[in-house]
Amino acid sequence: MSSSLTSKLWDLASRLLDEVDEEIPSAIGDSKHELLDKARLAKEEWLAAQTYFNYAVEQELIDHAILSLQAAERKYMYWLNKVKAFDLE
Repeated sequence: MSSSLTSKLWDLASRLLDEVDEEIPSAIGDSKHELLDKARLAKEEWLAAQTYFNYAVEQELIDHAILSLQAAERKYMYWLNKVKAFDLE
């Protein structure tokens, strides 16, 4: 694997892991604008995780990419459902 691709994968992995410091998910008291922003950010994370998965070639990185992709997808679906529930209220 080229060093350029390796560095891109590590950069993407570190960006995904940096999200650990974000606030605990809570929709209580959030405005629709805040919920939409959280859903948009979660979608960007999901798309980044898909890209990470597409370029992972080593078994350990593939395993990590699968878990990251699943977690990002669930996070996006969580915030999307919160937006939909907000619209129904």
